[in-house]
Amino acid sequence: MRILLLITFTLLTTLMQAQIYEPVKWTFDTEKVDDNTLAVTFTANVDEGWYVYAQDIEDGGPIPTEFTFETLKGCATSGKVQEVGKVIKKYDGMFAMDLKYYKNQVQFKQLISLEGKGGLIEGYLTFMTCNGEKCLPPTDVDFKFEL
Repeated sequence: MRILLLITFTLLTTLMQAQIYEPVKWTFDTEKVDDNTLAVTFTANVDEGWYVYAQDIEDGGPIPTEFTFETLKGCATSGKVQEVGKVIKKYDGMFAMDLKYYKNQVQFKQLISLEGKGGLIEGYLTFMTCNGEKCLPPTDVDFKFEL
């Protein structure tokens, strides 16, 4: 009986894991722009067939990519988060609206003004990904940069 339960549990666990999709992998980096400015880069590497939405999506559509900076110590954001990549602008029948999104890879860059030596940036980004047939729930990804 125990062996039967163990086999059943193993099969169910395997089947449940097979349904977990992670088509977007995020990496983070910083680059010195000048003595008082850094560029923080958030790179989304998107699996074939999937896409990530831009930051400016109208209400009633998918969740746009959004950045929340919860902690800024010794620094401040400068301007808006910029998108770097090949944007696709297209009517989407699933949401019945024109949308902007990225396939393969997109970078989001935020300039950071330093107020002295050292600093800390903490927060999270929220994004949603779809593949034309289905959308995954919005996902939060934490980030932390020690400057």
